[in-house]
Amino acid sequence: MHDNWITPEGFKTGIEEVAPKVYAYIQAYGELGVSNAGLLVDREGSMAIDALMVPSMTRRFLAAIKKVTNTPVTRLVNTHHHIDHSGGNFLFRDAEIISHTYCRAEIERTGLPVDFFQKRMPRFAAEFPRLKLAVPEVTFTDRLVFHVAGREVELRHLGPAHTFGDAFVYLPKEKVLFAGDLAFYYVTPLAFQGHVGNWIKVVDRILKMDVDIIVPGHGPIGGKKELQEMRTYLVMIRREAKKRFAAGMTAEQAARDMKLGIYARWREPERILPNVMRLYQEFRNELDQPLDVLKMFEGMRQLRAEWHAADAPDTCCI
Repeated sequence: MHDNWITPEGFKTGIEEVAPKVYAYIQAYGELGVSNAGLLVDREGSMAIDALMVPSMTRRFLAAIKKVTNTPVTRLVNTHHHIDHSGGNFLFRDAEIISHTYCRAEIERTGLPVDFFQKRMPRFAAEFPRLKLAVPEVTFTDRLVFHVAGREVELRHLGPAHTFGDAFVYLPKEKVLFAGDLAFYYVTPLAFQGHVGNWIKVVDRILKMDVDIIVPGHGPIGGKKELQEMRTYLVMIRREAKKRFAAGMTAEQAARDMKLGIYARWREPERILPNVMRLYQEFRNELDQPLDVLKMFEGMRQLRAEWHAADAPDTCCI
């Protein structure tokens, strides 16, 4: 199974111009810790969207920026608080950092738990001690609009989804949207700190917007088609989890019992477990409570091991 991922042709790490002076920085292949970013170029000062996770990633992004513009990055938007989007904040030394109010609060609250990151993402363990905390300086709650050099740049928050403080960046004239982790393309969405039911509603609102190009937080550049596919996943797991919740199954039993269909070929399908765990909290009206993260990661490890041993989970029709 794990050698049979769906990998779109041309999916590779690099910077790509998606509209005049609008760039997406994509990191293949979008697994845990490997996210995307963006850049809006202006003569007076550019805006970056997300800072990636560890210094090597952020420095590659900064090097890519220098290849397309000589203007400094004077603004940096964090789409949400997770370390893979905010860890590199401190390397944008001349930038004013902007986020939703909840994003700032969570960055302050969680700080930089290096030991935790090293245990959960050992691939990057050597780099985590080099991080320095850099907290957003400007926050908003619903909507913030910049008018720069004839371009309208709209920051929006539509309610809890992947986290409780997600923001996306929308360029109405260019019909481009930087979704942050509101969008995962060919990578399993992760909702362990979110609200799946409301995430579906947020996606519905984005699907009604005048957008042609959507840059996801993880995965290749796409559009509404890929966003609709992710929505189908969220609807499916919520429906199937609700059935098993009503039948008295535990979240662990439900995750093992659910059939993933084509989504078994998206990266990190074992995220079904934290997603179901979070859905059970949603059904119990306990979303104010954090998940047991250690239990979550151990359960995901066990699922991966079981699927490897069995070669593949059941991939019959949803």
